[in-house]
Amino acid sequence: MSKLLKADAAQQCSAYALTRQQRQYEQASQQARTRLADCSKALQAELGRMLTDVDFELDLNLCNPTGLGSWMSEQSVLLATLQLPLEQESPCYLAIDHQAVHNMADLCLGGQLTARHQIEEKVEFSASETRICCRLLQKQAQALMQLLFNQHLPLSAHLFKQQFQPHPFHWLVLKVRLLLAGEAVSWLLWLPVELWAAEQEEQKPVSGPVALLDWRRIPVRGRVEMARRQVRVEQLQAWCQGELLGIDLFSSMQFQLEQQALFHGKVAEEAGALMFQISDYAESGS
Repeated sequence: MSKLLKADAAQQCSAYALTRQQRQYEQASQQARTRLADCSKALQAELGRMLTDVDFELDLNLCNPTGLGSWMSEQSVLLATLQLPLEQESPCYLAIDHQAVHNMADLCLGGQLTARHQIEEKVEFSASETRICCRLLQKQAQALMQLLFNQHLPLSAHLFKQQFQPHPFHWLVLKVRLLLAGEAVSWLLWLPVELWAAEQEEQKPVSGPVALLDWRRIPVRGRVEMARRQVRVEQLQAWCQGELLGIDLFSSMQFQLEQQALFHGKVAEEAGALMFQISDYAESGS
């Protein structure tokens, strides 16, 4: 049985997503909205390491990509891109105009913001400005991957010189506003829908027989042994009083799962944190 609605009544009805892409987009939008506060805190903490001695607040909003195509095609907009390690090839993009590029360069290099009327619109950006924008995208993507998947990855961003034609329902657009005293610097993050769909999949409770699970996605806890040392009881008593213990790190370390060594590697540093960098497979690993 069908029923015709008057125009006023039809406007109050919610639109139904007909295609699978539309439904995935709506689910990702809902997921993103529930995580906006957490994403804002994560991005602010990461940008705080990049913008030392700068007091700012961060405002994060999900915006409608409709109508952004003409702005994205302007020559004064700088585009940077980065490949996210998801199941599908999923690039994300940073879109930032010349005014914000200039302001971010001022802030990262420890200067003061140049007055808006003193900045001339330009097409070409300096090498320093492009590096700062690529690093801006890299740091934000790393913060999101750390928040959503607890993965700290050495991602790499680069300048995107092609014409960007966003396909409907493929990306969610976040508007990031850096709020300073009496001034705001803003840019857009184009994040693939798969980023939020993958996070929702990670949080979904597993049901059914274990035999149906993909064993490659079962989380396991490994151990990296960095150093080993024998000490006397009197040394332990001294260290309880604040004495220092000298430790020599192994030149080659093992990543162990239970009692089995799977990889050999070494300690590396990334963004102020210690990481384990794999150099080769252990002979016993399979």
